[in-house]
Amino acid sequence: MGIKQGIKRLVFNLSSGLADMLYRRPYRDPEGKTRLKTEDSLLHLDLVITECCTRKCRDCSNLMQYYQCPEHLSSDDVIRDLDKLLDCLRVDELKILGGEPFANQTVLSDVLRYLSGKAGERVGKINIITNGTVIPSDDCMEAMKTNFKALVTFSNYGDVSSRQDEFIALCKENGINYILLDSSFYWLDFGRPVEYEESEDFVKRQYKYCFNRKNCNTLYRGGFYVCARQAHGIHLGLLPDVKSDYVDLKDPKYSDNDALRRDILGIVRRKQPVSACRYCINGKYIHVPKAVQK
Repeated sequence: MGIKQGIKRLVFNLSSGLADMLYRRPYRDPEGKTRLKTEDSLLHLDLVITECCTRKCRDCSNLMQYYQCPEHLSSDDVIRDLDKLLDCLRVDELKILGGEPFANQTVLSDVLRYLSGKAGERVGKINIITNGTVIPSDDCMEAMKTNFKALVTFSNYGDVSSRQDEFIALCKENGINYILLDSSFYWLDFGRPVEYEESEDFVKRQYKYCFNRKNCNTLYRGGFYVCARQAHGIHLGLLPDVKSDYVDLKDPKYSDNDALRRDILGIVRRKQPVSACRYCINGKYIHVPKAVQK
């Protein structure tokens, strides 16, 4: 453990609330003004390519643990939706995730190759988020090597990330950019997907300071959502499906790029909580150990 990590753990042991204020700093929003002013780009976009995960984390905020029959999304569907969004907006940072994205390597490879072409000019960084449990195929390695924007981010869950060291060695051997996250030894508890009897003030404050609504807008199955928890919760039937809370890219009215751009930016800049926020308690800042398996 490094000195900085040791100090952070010491502060956390003294007061988890103080650790939040010093390190996670939910009250800060350095990109807030940019998010409100930009008319032609998204700062962050999470692209879901699979519901399948190689682990079943008890406290996964994206609700992956509730899938009984998870499915891979198809290359045609994922690329069609991404292409439609990129037609009207640039993306500064595109995060590719699941589930575990390397569980769906065919689609991951196809998306990376698609982004190596003209569409890639509309994307700044490409960040592949992995739990370090799957070794990529030769074809997937080649797709990562030929897309110079690709970065593999290892979430680093300790023993749960069972093949992480092997995967990192492959990245080094093949010149693939990667980072190893080791800054957090706890997660926030977002709670079970049930409606909580919290005050309107709490829900509004939680939404205002929510990291996910600022950094994790999600493209999933033809919908643009505030966050992945909302997207998966609606698909699983665990959260209310309120049409005004997200953008359905398949709606015929979005044959007009200007209309699609306007409504997507409307979700990004939205000041009022979505219905899914009432089924979440991340604003209570309850801490749980990371990646505990069910």
